[in-house]
Amino acid sequence: NDVAVGIRRLKRDKLIEKALIVDCDLHQGNGTAFIFQEDRSVFTFSIHQENLYPMKEKSDLDIGLPDFTRDEEYFAKLNSGVLQIWQSFKPDIVYYLAGADPYEDDQLGQLKLTKAGLKKRDNWVISKCLEKKVPLVILLAGGYAFRVEDTVDIHCYTCRIATMLFGRPLP
Repeated sequence: NDVAVGIRRLKRDKLIEKALIVDCDLHQGNGTAFIFQEDRSVFTFSIHQENLYPMKEKSDLDIGLPDFTRDEEYFAKLNSGVLQIWQSFKPDIVYYLAGADPYEDDQLGQLKLTKAGLKKRDNWVISKCLEKKVPLVILLAGGYAFRVEDTVDIHCYTCRIATMLFGRPLP
């Protein structure tokens, strides 16, 4: 689990004390939830399709979404969840898993986010971290669209949004 290794290394080297995982992949972040279940210094948050992956672990905050969830409902729940976390947990770093698989034309899932909805999600999460002045690690995750070009577009949008928000010109 790359996220767990990264966080454990930063903690071991005393570079951070607390970390927040914002997992926006289609599947529940069950690996990180299991690894950090006894570690109060790491907050695990997963917003995912509820009935897709049968083996679930308990994250610190899980938002399981029904099949066919669309942009507005997804964003409202994401917004509510992240704002709730920020009120009580002050991380030294955020790991953001920017899943491409909540996309409406993904082969494995039944969430129905548009490309515009995924851009809004990425923009909002990255902007929140910048606003809070918290370092951010962005991981591109998932993506099994029928057209591979759609998955590539979604991941490229994530990178472009981060580049623009961090004040760097696009190539």
